[in-house]
Amino acid sequence: MLRPVSPGQVPVATAELAWRVHPKGTDEMRVRDALGPLFCDEDFAAGRFAGMFPQRGQPGLSPALLAMVTVLQFLHHLSDREAVAAVADRISWKYALGLELEATGFDASVLSEFRDRLAEPGRADGLLEVVLDRLKGAGLVRAGQQVRTDSTHVLAAVRALNRVEHVGEALRAALEQIAGIWPEWIVPLLDPGWDLRYGRKVETGRLIGRGRGKTTLEKLAAQIGADGAALLAAIDADRSAGWMNQLPQVAYLRLIWDQQYRPAPGGGLRLRDVADMPPPAARPQSPYDSEARFSSKNNGEITWVGSKAHLSETCDEDLPKLVIDVHTQPATDPDATACAAISDKLAERGLTPGTHLIDSGYPTAAALAGAAARGTVVITPLPRTGRNARVETFGPTDFTIDHTAGTATCPAGAVSISSTWEKRGLIMFNFSRKDCSPCPLRHQCMNSQVPNARRIRVHPEPLYQARTAAITAAHTNDWHLQYRKRAGIEGTISQAVRGPGLRHARYLGLAKTHVQNTACAIAINITRLGNHYTTRRAAPRPPTRIHHLCLTHGITTKP
Repeated sequence: MLRPVSPGQVPVATAELAWRVHPKGTDEMRVRDALGPLFCDEDFAAGRFAGMFPQRGQPGLSPALLAMVTVLQFLHHLSDREAVAAVADRISWKYALGLELEATGFDASVLSEFRDRLAEPGRADGLLEVVLDRLKGAGLVRAGQQVRTDSTHVLAAVRALNRVEHVGEALRAALEQIAGIWPEWIVPLLDPGWDLRYGRKVETGRLIGRGRGKTTLEKLAAQIGADGAALLAAIDADRSAGWMNQLPQVAYLRLIWDQQYRPAPGGGLRLRDVADMPPPAARPQSPYDSEARFSSKNNGEITWVGSKAHLSETCDEDLPKLVIDVHTQPATDPDATACAAISDKLAERGLTPGTHLIDSGYPTAAALAGAAARGTVVITPLPRTGRNARVETFGPTDFTIDHTAGTATCPAGAVSISSTWEKRGLIMFNFSRKDCSPCPLRHQCMNSQVPNARRIRVHPEPLYQARTAAITAAHTNDWHLQYRKRAGIEGTISQAVRGPGLRHARYLGLAKTHVQNTACAIAINITRLGNHYTTRRAAPRPPTRIHHLCLTHGITTKP
Protein backbone atom coordinates (compact mmCIF):
# COMPACT_ATOMS: atom_id res chain seq x y z
CA MET A 1 0.00 0.00 0.00
CA LEU A 2 1.26 3.50 -0.86
CA ARG A 3 1.12 6.02 1.94
CA PRO A 4 2.85 9.15 0.57
CA VAL A 5 5.36 10.82 2.85
CA SER A 6 6.51 14.34 2.05
CA PRO A 7 10.29 14.55 1.67
CA GLY A 8 12.00 16.45 4.43
CA GLN A 9 15.36 18.13 4.81
CA VAL A 10 18.55 16.16 5.06
CA PRO A 11 19.04 15.27 8.75
CA VAL A 12 21.57 17.53 10.45
CA ALA A 13 23.81 14.71 11.65
CA THR A 14 23.83 13.15 8.16
CA ALA A 15 24.69 16.48 6.53
CA GLU A 16 27.51 17.24 8.97
CA LEU A 17 29.16 13.85 8.51
CA ALA A 18 28.65 13.83 4.72
CA TRP A 19 30.38 17.18 4.22
CA ARG A 20 33.14 16.17 6.63
CA VAL A 21 33.80 13.00 4.64
CA HIS A 22 33.25 14.65 1.23
CA PRO A 23 34.27 18.31 1.65
CA LYS A 24 33.93 18.87 -2.10
CA GLY A 25 30.69 16.92 -2.32
CA THR A 26 29.71 14.11 -4.68
CA ASP A 27 27.49 14.29 -7.74
CA GLU A 28 24.43 13.00 -5.90
CA MET A 29 25.04 15.38 -2.98
CA ARG A 30 25.33 18.43 -5.24
CA VAL A 31 22.18 17.46 -7.15
CA ARG A 32 20.29 17.05 -3.87
CA ASP A 33 21.36 20.54 -2.76
CA ALA A 34 20.57 22.19 -6.10
CA LEU A 35 17.31 20.48 -7.07
CA GLY A 36 16.09 18.86 -3.86
CA PRO A 37 14.73 15.28 -4.02
CA LEU A 38 14.42 14.11 -7.63
CA PHE A 39 11.48 11.86 -6.67
CA CYS A 40 8.59 12.34 -4.24
CA ASP A 41 6.01 9.78 -3.14
CA GLU A 42 3.23 11.94 -4.58
CA ASP A 43 4.74 11.39 -8.05
CA PHE A 44 3.81 7.70 -7.80
CA ALA A 45 0.20 8.20 -6.74
CA ALA A 46 -1.37 8.93 -10.15
CA GLY A 47 -0.68 9.39 -13.84
CA ARG A 48 1.52 6.74 -15.43
CA PHE A 49 1.98 5.11 -12.02
CA ALA A 50 -1.74 4.61 -11.32
CA GLY A 51 -2.33 1.09 -10.02
CA MET A 52 1.32 0.54 -9.19
CA PHE A 53 0.47 0.00 -5.52
CA PRO A 54 -2.61 -1.66 -3.93
CA GLN A 55 -5.23 0.39 -2.14
CA ARG A 56 -5.17 -1.78 0.98
CA GLY A 57 -2.58 -3.50 3.08
CA GLN A 58 0.41 -2.51 5.14
CA PRO A 59 2.34 0.60 4.10
CA GLY A 60 5.27 -0.27 1.89
CA LEU A 61 8.66 1.33 1.45
CA SER A 62 8.72 4.80 -0.06
CA PRO A 63 8.68 4.48 -3.89
CA ALA A 64 10.64 7.74 -4.09
CA LEU A 65 13.37 6.14 -1.98
CA LEU A 66 13.39 2.98 -4.13
CA ALA A 67 13.49 4.99 -7.36
CA MET A 68 16.49 7.01 -6.19
CA VAL A 69 18.28 3.89 -4.95
CA THR A 70 17.69 2.27 -8.35
CA VAL A 71 19.23 5.26 -10.12
CA LEU A 72 22.21 5.38 -7.72
CA GLN A 73 22.64 1.66 -8.22
CA PHE A 74 23.27 2.18 -11.93
CA LEU A 75 25.25 5.37 -11.34
CA HIS A 76 27.79 3.30 -9.39
CA HIS A 77 27.22 0.06 -11.35
CA LEU A 78 26.20 -2.06 -8.35
CA SER A 79 24.18 -5.24 -7.90
CA ASP A 80 21.00 -5.27 -5.80
CA ARG A 81 22.83 -6.54 -2.71
CA GLU A 82 25.63 -4.02 -3.15
CA ALA A 83 23.10 -1.19 -3.58
CA VAL A 84 21.29 -2.08 -0.37
CA ALA A 85 24.64 -2.27 1.43
CA ALA A 86 25.49 1.18 0.06
CA VAL A 87 22.24 2.58 1.51
CA ALA A 88 23.42 1.36 4.91
CA ASP A 89 27.07 2.42 4.82
CA ARG A 90 27.64 5.17 2.20
CA ILE A 91 27.19 8.59 3.73
CA SER A 92 26.80 10.27 0.31
CA TRP A 93 23.83 7.99 -0.41
CA LYS A 94 22.24 8.76 2.95
CA TYR A 95 22.62 12.46 2.13
CA ALA A 96 21.04 12.10 -1.33
CA LEU A 97 18.22 9.96 0.10
CA GLY A 98 17.66 12.18 3.15
CA LEU A 99 18.17 9.30 5.61
CA GLU A 100 19.26 9.30 9.23
CA LEU A 101 22.68 7.91 10.10
CA GLU A 102 21.00 4.93 11.78
CA ALA A 103 19.17 3.82 8.60
CA THR A 104 20.18 0.23 7.81
CA GLY A 105 18.52 -0.27 4.43
CA PHE A 106 16.09 -3.03 3.46
CA ASP A 107 15.99 -6.47 1.87
CA ALA A 108 17.60 -6.62 -1.58
CA SER A 109 14.57 -8.41 -3.09
CA VAL A 110 12.57 -5.18 -2.76
CA LEU A 111 14.55 -3.64 -5.63
CA SER A 112 13.64 -6.54 -7.91
CA GLU A 113 9.95 -6.22 -7.01
CA PHE A 114 10.10 -2.47 -7.63
CA ARG A 115 11.60 -3.01 -11.11
CA ASP A 116 8.83 -5.52 -11.88
CA ARG A 117 6.30 -2.77 -11.21
CA LEU A 118 8.25 -0.23 -13.26
CA ALA A 119 8.31 -2.68 -16.18
CA GLU A 120 4.60 -2.13 -16.81
CA PRO A 121 3.93 -0.03 -19.95
CA GLY A 122 4.73 3.65 -19.57
CA ARG A 123 6.12 3.56 -16.04
CA ALA A 124 9.82 3.62 -16.92
CA ASP A 125 9.16 6.60 -19.20
CA GLY A 126 7.19 8.14 -16.33
CA LEU A 127 10.26 7.85 -14.11
CA LEU A 128 12.28 9.88 -16.61
CA GLU A 129 9.44 12.39 -16.98
CA VAL A 130 9.44 13.04 -13.22
CA VAL A 131 13.12 13.97 -13.46
CA LEU A 132 12.51 16.10 -16.56
CA ASP A 133 9.79 18.02 -14.72
CA ARG A 134 12.36 18.93 -12.05
CA LEU A 135 14.83 19.95 -14.74
CA LYS A 136 12.25 22.07 -16.57
CA GLY A 137 11.45 23.84 -13.30
CA ALA A 138 15.14 24.63 -12.89
CA GLY A 139 15.41 25.92 -16.47
CA LEU A 140 17.87 23.20 -17.49
CA VAL A 141 15.74 21.75 -20.31
CA ARG A 142 13.17 23.52 -22.45
CA ALA A 143 11.34 23.32 -25.73
CA GLY A 144 13.20 24.51 -28.80
CA GLN A 145 16.59 23.18 -27.77
CA GLN A 146 19.05 21.41 -30.01
CA VAL A 147 18.69 17.64 -29.54
CA ARG A 148 20.79 14.80 -30.93
CA THR A 149 19.91 11.11 -31.08
CA ASP A 150 21.75 7.88 -31.75
CA SER A 151 21.39 4.19 -30.94
CA THR A 152 23.54 1.36 -29.65
CA HIS A 153 23.15 -2.38 -29.42
CA VAL A 154 22.32 -4.02 -26.08
CA LEU A 155 23.28 -7.62 -25.39
CA ALA A 156 20.54 -9.77 -23.88
CA ALA A 157 21.15 -11.43 -20.50
CA VAL A 158 21.21 -14.90 -22.07
CA ARG A 159 23.88 -17.26 -23.34
CA ALA A 160 24.69 -17.15 -27.05
CA LEU A 161 23.44 -20.43 -28.55
CA ASN A 162 23.99 -22.18 -31.84
CA ARG A 163 20.95 -23.81 -33.47
CA VAL A 164 21.44 -27.23 -31.88
CA GLU A 165 21.97 -25.75 -28.42
CA HIS A 166 18.93 -23.53 -28.96
CA VAL A 167 16.53 -26.40 -29.67
CA GLY A 168 18.11 -28.44 -26.87
CA GLU A 169 17.66 -25.62 -24.36
CA ALA A 170 14.08 -25.06 -25.54
CA LEU A 171 13.30 -28.72 -24.81
CA ARG A 172 15.15 -28.68 -21.49
CA ALA A 173 13.30 -25.52 -20.37
CA ALA A 174 9.93 -27.13 -21.19
CA LEU A 175 10.87 -30.32 -19.30
CA GLU A 176 12.02 -28.32 -16.29
CA GLN A 177 8.79 -26.30 -16.19
CA ILE A 178 6.59 -29.40 -16.41
CA ALA A 179 8.73 -31.28 -13.86
CA GLY A 180 8.30 -28.44 -11.40
CA ILE A 181 4.50 -28.84 -11.56
CA TRP A 182 3.81 -32.52 -12.30
CA PRO A 183 7.03 -34.58 -12.14
CA GLU A 184 5.22 -37.96 -12.18
CA TRP A 185 3.88 -37.26 -15.65
CA ILE A 186 7.41 -36.90 -17.06
CA VAL A 187 8.74 -40.22 -15.70
CA PRO A 188 7.25 -42.56 -18.40
CA LEU A 189 8.86 -40.43 -21.12
CA LEU A 190 12.40 -40.70 -19.75
CA ASP A 191 14.75 -42.62 -22.03
CA PRO A 192 18.46 -43.49 -21.72
CA GLY A 193 20.48 -40.42 -22.58
CA TRP A 194 17.98 -37.86 -21.35
CA ASP A 195 19.99 -37.26 -18.19
CA LEU A 196 23.10 -36.55 -20.29
CA ARG A 197 21.32 -34.32 -22.81
CA TYR A 198 18.84 -32.47 -20.60
CA GLY A 199 20.15 -32.98 -17.06
CA ARG A 200 22.06 -29.70 -17.29
CA LYS A 201 22.57 -26.91 -19.83
CA VAL A 202 22.92 -28.14 -23.38
CA GLU A 203 26.43 -27.73 -24.82
CA THR A 204 27.39 -29.29 -28.12
CA GLY A 205 31.04 -29.47 -27.06
CA ARG A 206 30.08 -31.66 -24.10
CA LEU A 207 27.56 -33.82 -25.96
CA ILE A 208 29.53 -34.62 -29.11
CA GLY A 209 33.07 -33.91 -27.97
CA ARG A 210 35.74 -31.97 -29.79
CA GLY A 211 36.84 -32.66 -33.33
CA ARG A 212 33.61 -34.36 -34.37
CA GLY A 213 32.20 -33.68 -37.81
CA LYS A 214 29.01 -32.18 -39.17
CA THR A 215 27.35 -35.60 -39.34
CA THR A 216 27.58 -36.06 -35.58
CA LEU A 217 26.04 -32.63 -35.00
CA GLU A 218 23.18 -33.44 -37.36
CA LYS A 219 22.54 -36.71 -35.49
CA LEU A 220 22.35 -34.81 -32.19
CA ALA A 221 19.92 -32.29 -33.71
CA ALA A 222 17.78 -35.14 -35.07
CA GLN A 223 17.77 -36.86 -31.66
CA ILE A 224 16.73 -33.66 -29.89
CA GLY A 225 14.03 -33.16 -32.53
CA ALA A 226 12.67 -36.66 -31.94
CA ASP A 227 12.67 -36.15 -28.15
CA GLY A 228 10.81 -32.85 -28.45
CA ALA A 229 8.28 -34.32 -30.88
CA ALA A 230 7.68 -37.21 -28.44
CA LEU A 231 7.01 -34.76 -25.61
CA LEU A 232 4.57 -32.69 -27.67
CA ALA A 233 2.82 -35.83 -28.93
CA ALA A 234 2.43 -37.10 -25.35
CA ILE A 235 0.86 -33.79 -24.31
CA ASP A 236 -1.57 -33.92 -27.26
CA ALA A 237 -2.51 -37.55 -26.53
CA ASP A 238 -3.26 -37.02 -22.83
CA ARG A 239 -6.45 -35.06 -22.20
CA SER A 240 -5.44 -34.42 -18.60
CA ALA A 241 -2.25 -32.73 -19.83
CA GLY A 242 -3.91 -30.21 -22.14
CA TRP A 243 -3.27 -27.40 -19.69
CA MET A 244 0.46 -27.77 -20.36
CA ASN A 245 0.01 -26.02 -23.70
CA GLN A 246 -0.61 -22.84 -21.72
CA LEU A 247 2.84 -23.03 -20.10
CA PRO A 248 5.19 -20.44 -21.65
CA GLN A 249 8.02 -22.89 -22.23
CA VAL A 250 5.77 -25.49 -23.87
CA ALA A 251 4.32 -22.82 -26.17
CA TYR A 252 7.87 -21.73 -26.97
CA LEU A 253 8.85 -25.35 -27.71
CA ARG A 254 6.03 -25.71 -30.26
CA LEU A 255 7.03 -22.47 -31.96
CA ILE A 256 10.71 -23.43 -32.20
CA TRP A 257 9.99 -26.95 -33.47
CA ASP A 258 7.82 -25.43 -36.21
CA GLN A 259 10.51 -22.89 -37.14
CA GLN A 260 13.59 -25.08 -36.88
CA TYR A 261 12.53 -28.60 -37.97
CA ARG A 262 11.02 -30.26 -41.01
CA PRO A 263 10.34 -33.96 -41.76
CA ALA A 264 13.41 -35.90 -42.88
CA PRO A 265 13.18 -38.05 -46.06
CA GLY A 266 13.80 -41.30 -44.12
CA GLY A 267 11.49 -40.41 -41.23
CA GLY A 268 12.08 -38.32 -38.13
CA LEU A 269 13.03 -34.65 -38.14
CA ARG A 270 15.95 -32.63 -39.43
CA LEU A 271 16.89 -28.96 -39.13
CA ARG A 272 15.54 -26.67 -41.82
CA ASP A 273 17.80 -24.83 -44.21
CA VAL A 274 18.31 -21.19 -43.21
CA ALA A 275 16.54 -20.03 -46.38
CA ASP A 276 13.48 -22.05 -45.32
CA MET A 277 13.21 -20.35 -41.91
CA PRO A 278 11.23 -17.22 -40.95
CA PRO A 279 13.02 -13.84 -41.08
CA PRO A 280 15.25 -12.91 -38.09
CA ALA A 281 12.61 -10.57 -36.66
CA ALA A 282 10.28 -13.57 -36.15
CA ARG A 283 12.89 -15.96 -34.76
CA PRO A 284 13.47 -16.02 -30.99
CA GLN A 285 17.01 -16.83 -29.90
CA SER A 286 16.60 -18.17 -26.37
CA PRO A 287 13.82 -19.88 -24.38
CA TYR A 288 14.68 -17.65 -21.43
CA ASP A 289 14.21 -14.35 -23.28
CA SER A 290 11.74 -14.80 -26.11
CA GLU A 291 12.07 -11.12 -27.13
CA ALA A 292 15.81 -11.23 -27.80
CA ARG A 293 16.66 -11.19 -31.50
CA PHE A 294 19.79 -11.71 -33.57
CA SER A 295 20.91 -8.70 -35.59
CA SER A 296 23.99 -7.16 -37.17
CA LYS A 297 25.24 -3.76 -38.27
CA ASN A 298 28.19 -2.19 -40.08
CA ASN A 299 27.88 -4.78 -42.85
CA GLY A 300 28.08 -7.64 -40.40
CA GLU A 301 31.11 -6.39 -38.45
CA ILE A 302 29.02 -6.31 -35.27
CA THR A 303 26.54 -9.09 -34.48
CA TRP A 304 24.60 -9.55 -31.29
CA VAL A 305 21.55 -11.12 -29.67
CA GLY A 306 19.46 -8.67 -27.70
CA SER A 307 17.82 -5.31 -28.31
CA LYS A 308 18.61 -1.72 -29.26
CA ALA A 309 18.60 1.48 -27.19
CA HIS A 310 18.20 5.03 -28.51
CA LEU A 311 19.37 7.99 -26.41
CA SER A 312 18.38 11.60 -27.11
CA GLU A 313 20.14 14.46 -25.34
CA THR A 314 20.15 18.25 -25.41
CA CYS A 315 23.25 19.93 -26.82
CA ASP A 316 22.86 23.69 -26.31
CA GLU A 317 26.13 25.40 -25.41
CA ASP A 318 24.76 27.38 -22.44
CA LEU A 319 23.21 24.41 -20.60
CA PRO A 320 24.39 20.99 -19.43
CA LYS A 321 23.85 18.22 -21.93
CA LEU A 322 21.10 16.02 -20.47
CA VAL A 323 19.36 12.88 -21.71
CA ILE A 324 15.68 13.64 -22.32
CA ASP A 325 14.49 10.43 -23.97
CA VAL A 326 15.25 6.72 -23.94
CA HIS A 327 13.72 4.43 -26.55
CA THR A 328 14.13 0.63 -26.45
CA GLN A 329 13.20 -1.58 -29.40
CA PRO A 330 13.93 -5.07 -30.81
CA ALA A 331 17.37 -5.53 -32.32
CA THR A 332 15.94 -6.21 -35.77
CA ASP A 333 13.98 -2.94 -36.00
CA PRO A 334 15.79 -0.32 -38.12
CA ASP A 335 16.51 3.09 -36.63
CA ALA A 336 13.97 4.68 -38.98
CA THR A 337 11.11 3.03 -37.08
CA ALA A 338 12.12 4.88 -33.90
CA CYS A 339 12.30 8.40 -35.30
CA ALA A 340 8.57 9.22 -35.17
CA ALA A 341 8.12 7.59 -31.73
CA ILE A 342 10.96 9.65 -30.26
CA SER A 343 9.58 12.88 -31.73
CA ASP A 344 6.10 12.11 -30.38
CA LYS A 345 7.40 11.49 -26.86
CA LEU A 346 9.41 14.70 -26.83
CA ALA A 347 6.35 16.64 -28.00
CA GLU A 348 4.19 15.08 -25.26
CA ARG A 349 6.74 16.18 -22.66
CA GLY A 350 6.76 19.76 -23.93
CA LEU A 351 10.33 19.37 -25.14
CA THR A 352 9.87 19.59 -28.91
CA PRO A 353 13.34 20.27 -30.33
CA GLY A 354 14.10 23.35 -32.35
CA THR A 355 16.82 21.40 -34.14
CA HIS A 356 17.17 17.61 -34.21
CA LEU A 357 20.54 16.12 -35.19
CA ILE A 358 20.35 12.51 -36.40
CA ASP A 359 22.34 10.27 -38.70
CA SER A 360 21.19 8.99 -42.08
CA GLY A 361 19.64 5.82 -40.64
CA TYR A 362 16.80 7.67 -38.91
CA PRO A 363 14.88 9.96 -41.26
CA THR A 364 11.96 8.95 -43.41
CA ALA A 365 9.91 11.28 -45.55
CA ALA A 366 7.02 11.00 -43.08
CA ALA A 367 9.29 11.77 -40.12
CA LEU A 368 10.70 14.83 -41.88
CA ALA A 369 7.21 16.11 -42.69
CA GLY A 370 6.06 15.53 -39.10
CA ALA A 371 9.09 17.41 -37.75
CA ALA A 372 8.44 20.30 -40.11
CA ALA A 373 4.83 20.48 -38.91
CA ARG A 374 6.09 20.81 -35.31
CA GLY A 375 8.60 23.49 -36.25
CA THR A 376 11.64 21.23 -35.83
CA VAL A 377 14.56 21.55 -38.22
CA VAL A 378 16.04 18.11 -38.85
CA ILE A 379 19.78 18.11 -39.59
CA THR A 380 20.62 14.82 -41.24
CA PRO A 381 22.41 13.60 -44.35
CA LEU A 382 19.95 12.11 -46.80
CA PRO A 383 21.69 9.87 -49.32
CA ARG A 384 20.30 9.46 -52.79
CA THR A 385 18.60 6.11 -53.09
CA GLY A 386 17.52 3.82 -55.89
CA ARG A 387 19.11 2.50 -59.06
CA ASN A 388 20.03 5.92 -60.42
CA ALA A 389 21.92 6.78 -57.24
CA ARG A 390 24.09 3.69 -57.73
CA VAL A 391 25.00 4.57 -61.31
CA GLU A 392 25.29 8.33 -60.58
CA THR A 393 22.67 9.51 -63.04
CA PHE A 394 19.83 11.97 -62.56
CA GLY A 395 17.62 11.11 -59.62
CA PRO A 396 14.11 12.32 -58.67
CA THR A 397 15.54 15.38 -56.88
CA ASP A 398 16.98 16.60 -60.18
CA PHE A 399 13.47 16.86 -61.65
CA THR A 400 11.04 19.74 -61.09
CA ILE A 401 7.79 18.40 -59.63
CA ASP A 402 4.48 20.28 -59.89
CA HIS A 403 2.09 18.36 -57.65
CA THR A 404 -0.80 20.70 -58.45
CA ALA A 405 -0.57 20.11 -62.19
CA GLY A 406 0.51 16.50 -61.74
CA THR A 407 3.59 16.89 -63.93
CA ALA A 408 7.36 16.50 -63.67
CA THR A 409 9.94 18.34 -65.77
CA CYS A 410 13.29 16.69 -66.48
CA PRO A 411 16.67 18.52 -66.53
CA ALA A 412 16.43 18.75 -70.31
CA GLY A 413 13.02 20.49 -70.15
CA ALA A 414 10.75 17.61 -71.19
CA VAL A 415 7.42 17.31 -69.34
CA SER A 416 5.96 14.00 -68.18
CA ILE A 417 2.98 12.67 -70.12
CA SER A 418 1.17 10.89 -67.24
CA SER A 419 1.26 10.13 -63.51
CA THR A 420 -0.12 7.23 -61.47
CA TRP A 421 -0.38 6.38 -57.77
CA GLU A 422 1.38 3.23 -56.60
CA LYS A 423 0.24 0.90 -53.82
CA ARG A 424 3.06 1.94 -51.49
CA GLY A 425 1.92 5.58 -51.60
CA LEU A 426 4.37 6.95 -54.18
CA ILE A 427 3.55 8.88 -57.35
CA MET A 428 5.11 7.63 -60.60
CA PHE A 429 5.68 10.14 -63.42
CA ASN A 430 6.06 8.69 -66.94
CA PHE A 431 7.94 10.43 -69.75
CA SER A 432 7.56 9.93 -73.50
CA ARG A 433 9.97 7.80 -75.52
CA LYS A 434 9.83 10.48 -78.21
CA ASP A 435 11.41 12.93 -75.76
CA CYS A 436 13.85 10.52 -74.10
CA SER A 437 15.31 8.70 -77.13
CA PRO A 438 16.88 11.72 -78.91
CA CYS A 439 17.66 13.61 -75.66
CA PRO A 440 21.30 14.88 -75.52
CA LEU A 441 21.35 14.26 -71.72
CA ARG A 442 20.20 10.66 -72.04
CA HIS A 443 23.57 9.24 -70.88
CA GLN A 444 23.22 11.29 -67.68
CA CYS A 445 19.63 10.21 -67.14
CA MET A 446 19.49 6.52 -68.07
CA ASN A 447 22.15 3.85 -67.93
CA SER A 448 20.22 1.46 -70.18
CA GLN A 449 21.20 1.15 -73.87
CA VAL A 450 17.60 0.25 -74.77
CA PRO A 451 15.68 3.35 -75.97
CA ASN A 452 13.13 3.32 -73.13
CA ALA A 453 11.37 6.28 -71.59
CA ARG A 454 12.31 7.54 -68.10
CA ARG A 455 10.10 6.99 -65.04
CA ILE A 456 10.55 8.54 -61.60
CA ARG A 457 8.81 7.89 -58.29
CA VAL A 458 8.36 10.59 -55.66
CA HIS A 459 6.46 11.05 -52.40
CA PRO A 460 3.24 13.08 -52.17
CA GLU A 461 3.69 16.84 -51.89
CA PRO A 462 4.23 17.41 -48.10
CA LEU A 463 6.67 14.51 -47.82
CA TYR A 464 8.43 15.41 -51.06
CA GLN A 465 8.95 19.01 -50.00
CA ALA A 466 10.31 18.01 -46.59
CA ARG A 467 12.77 15.54 -48.09
CA THR A 468 13.86 17.91 -50.85
CA ALA A 469 14.44 20.72 -48.37
CA ALA A 470 16.63 18.44 -46.23
CA ILE A 471 18.70 17.36 -49.24
CA THR A 472 19.13 20.96 -50.42
CA ALA A 473 20.20 22.19 -46.97
CA ALA A 474 22.89 19.50 -46.74
CA HIS A 475 24.89 21.27 -49.48
CA THR A 476 25.43 24.45 -47.42
CA ASN A 477 28.40 25.25 -45.18
CA ASP A 478 26.15 26.17 -42.22
CA TRP A 479 24.60 22.70 -42.38
CA HIS A 480 27.99 21.03 -41.99
CA LEU A 481 28.89 23.27 -39.05
CA GLN A 482 25.65 22.35 -37.29
CA TYR A 483 25.89 18.66 -38.07
CA ARG A 484 29.28 18.41 -36.35
CA LYS A 485 27.47 18.55 -33.03
CA ARG A 486 25.80 15.20 -33.71
CA ALA A 487 29.09 13.40 -33.01
CA GLY A 488 28.78 14.34 -29.33
CA ILE A 489 26.08 11.71 -28.79
CA GLU A 490 28.74 9.06 -29.39
CA GLY A 491 30.45 10.21 -26.20
CA THR A 492 27.17 9.92 -24.30
CA ILE A 493 26.70 6.35 -25.50
CA SER A 494 30.28 5.56 -24.51
CA GLN A 495 29.64 7.03 -21.05
CA ALA A 496 26.47 4.94 -20.69
CA VAL A 497 28.30 1.77 -21.75
CA ARG A 498 31.43 2.25 -19.64
CA GLY A 499 29.69 3.63 -16.56
CA PRO A 500 26.15 2.36 -15.81
CA GLY A 501 26.65 -0.66 -18.11
CA LEU A 502 24.07 0.06 -20.80
CA ARG A 503 25.56 -2.42 -23.28
CA HIS A 504 24.78 -5.53 -21.20
CA ALA A 505 21.17 -6.10 -20.14
CA ARG A 506 20.86 -7.37 -16.57
CA TYR A 507 17.28 -8.54 -16.94
CA LEU A 508 15.16 -10.59 -19.31
CA GLY A 509 12.64 -9.05 -21.73
CA LEU A 510 12.34 -5.68 -23.43
CA ALA A 511 10.25 -4.14 -20.64
CA LYS A 512 12.83 -4.72 -17.90
CA THR A 513 15.67 -3.83 -20.25
CA HIS A 514 13.92 -0.51 -20.87
CA VAL A 515 13.79 0.08 -17.10
CA GLN A 516 17.56 -0.48 -16.99
CA ASN A 517 18.16 1.83 -19.97
CA THR A 518 16.07 4.57 -18.36
CA ALA A 519 17.87 4.25 -15.02
CA CYS A 520 21.20 4.47 -16.87
CA ALA A 521 20.05 7.69 -18.56
CA ILE A 522 18.99 9.30 -15.27
CA ALA A 523 22.32 8.23 -13.74
CA ILE A 524 24.17 10.01 -16.57
CA ASN A 525 22.09 13.12 -15.90
CA ILE A 526 23.08 13.06 -12.21
CA THR A 527 26.76 12.86 -13.18
CA ARG A 528 26.43 15.80 -15.55
CA LEU A 529 24.34 17.85 -13.15
CA GLY A 530 26.90 17.17 -10.42
CA ASN A 531 29.60 18.54 -12.71
CA HIS A 532 27.37 21.50 -13.63
CA TYR A 533 26.81 22.48 -10.03
CA THR A 534 30.35 21.97 -8.78
CA THR A 535 32.31 25.03 -7.67
CA ARG A 536 35.63 23.35 -8.36
CA ARG A 537 36.80 23.63 -11.93
CA ALA A 538 39.33 21.31 -13.49
CA ALA A 539 42.80 22.74 -13.98
CA PRO A 540 43.87 23.24 -17.59
CA ARG A 541 45.71 20.30 -19.08
CA PRO A 542 49.47 20.81 -18.89
CA PRO A 543 51.27 20.79 -22.23
CA THR A 544 53.35 17.80 -23.28
CA ARG A 545 57.13 18.19 -23.44
CA ILE A 546 57.13 18.33 -27.24
CA HIS A 547 54.32 20.89 -27.27
CA HIS A 548 56.20 22.99 -24.69
CA LEU A 549 59.40 22.89 -26.77
CA CYS A 550 57.47 23.93 -29.88
CA LEU A 551 55.94 26.89 -28.03
CA THR A 552 59.23 28.07 -26.53
CA HIS A 553 60.98 27.94 -29.92
CA GLY A 554 58.13 29.58 -31.81
CA ILE A 555 57.24 26.54 -33.85
CA THR A 556 53.48 26.71 -34.25
CA THR A 557 51.07 25.51 -36.86
CA LYS A 558 48.14 27.62 -37.97
CA PRO A 559 44.80 25.74 -37.83
